[in-house]
Amino acid sequence: MLRMNWQRLDLNLLKVLKALLDEQSVTRAAQRLHISPSAVSHALARLRRAFNDPLFVRVGSRMVATAGAEAMTRPLEQLIASLESHLGAELQSTELFDPAASRRVLRLVSPGALELTLIPALATAFRREAAGWSLAIEGFERRSYEGDLASGRIYFVLAIGGHTPVNEVIAARPLWTDELMVLAGPRSSIYDGPDVVPIETVLELPNIYPLPWPTTQNYLDVELGRGDRHRKLMLSLPGYAAVGAAIEASDLVACMPDRTATALRRMHPSLRARHINPPLRSTLSLLWALGGQRDPALKWAGSLIAQVAGQLRSD
Repeated sequence: MLRMNWQRLDLNLLKVLKALLDEQSVTRAAQRLHISPSAVSHALARLRRAFNDPLFVRVGSRMVATAGAEAMTRPLEQLIASLESHLGAELQSTELFDPAASRRVLRLVSPGALELTLIPALATAFRREAAGWSLAIEGFERRSYEGDLASGRIYFVLAIGGHTPVNEVIAARPLWTDELMVLAGPRSSIYDGPDVVPIETVLELPNIYPLPWPTTQNYLDVELGRGDRHRKLMLSLPGYAAVGAAIEASDLVACMPDRTATALRRMHPSLRARHINPPLRSTLSLLWALGGQRDPALKWAGSLIAQVAGQLRSD
């Protein structure tokens, strides 16, 4: 009887083993799994090491399963049937889930810049699709949220940066990539200038800094600090609500993601956005605990968040 430590086995290898048992051919198993024959051969080598058994031997032009591999045929069939039954029931429950008839408090974490872009769009979408849901949003901190997600204290994190590890517990989905822009009003020296401004020029301008995290953790200032360069931060604010009016009434400028700059320009049409050279970009990702996806309500909510984010353009 084959013995091994199941906790250390990559369970994806069992799909390859089942295909090889059924097909008795590396080529046909690869076609069935929609992967390359070399990938199947690599997986078979790992299976052989894991079980300390050849599993298949070549007899003429055929691959013949060893006694140990044959003994696994029935348990594998039972395992796969059980998984298919469970996943089928989960899919059915998801299909039967009616967000309009449900009530939920959805706890998520979001950076402050999204208060002008994604958060209003999410509020609108949830009111339309699930009026009984409440959104409880916490400010994003540059730290790991692995424990918060795994425990269920937080359901989703809208994250910039890789502070929360993606592993067997936490999953991530990129939503968009932002370019950092500098926003200026009519009194700024770059207002009537070219569309692209060198970073050296930005450093000489009086800057507004919307919090929530300090400059030692802001990705722009961290990058500048590596070269011992720093911005002239003349005004720090707790959020983005007053940024547009402050820029409009003074020579101050503010660096921010392009979607946030677009939202502020809609509220303050006189403002102009300039690209920074060299460009600096950041990716916004949606993080969640894999275990939570067994809840059809959370699975639906994650899909809605991704759908709404995909509809928000940067221009």
